[in-house]
Amino acid sequence: MCAKNNQIFHDILNAYEDLEKPNFHFVMKSYNSLKYQSILHDIYSLFKITDNTDLNDDFCISIQFEHYNKPSFLYLSLVSTYAFLYYENKVINSIDTMYHEFSDLINILFSYDFILLNKNELLYEFDIDTSSFNVENQKASVLALLFSFGLSINE
Repeated sequence: MCAKNNQIFHDILNAYEDLEKPNFHFVMKSYNSLKYQSILHDIYSLFKITDNTDLNDDFCISIQFEHYNKPSFLYLSLVSTYAFLYYENKVINSIDTMYHEFSDLINILFSYDFILLNKNELLYEFDIDTSSFNVENQKASVLALLFSFGLSINE
């Protein structure tokens, strides 16, 4: 496991406290924190946003906005300061040609110390039993544990 995955796993353990009996209280605490409210305020200043956040099922803030008349999605983990940007059915990262199109948004993320994850990092799976998360036959991917078991990205 690489250093970044070790850090992600550490952040997951820190948030959930016990993976066999996860404590989900961090979700509302993070969502209501000044850090998340401030970053959302800054993001709202850039785009007209549709907030798709569902704190009953997800561990993230999920927002949608238009870019070149196409839907774009930003996910901010409430587990820790991780995020990913999804546009035209792909995760945008620093080697993507669209990366620079989102530079204002990415600068806001970085100013709040968010780490922008790429597709391979999101798809990384930990060897964890997920039954305590009330999901059946789902892998413990970074995407699932940091954001939502209901999210999927093109592999």
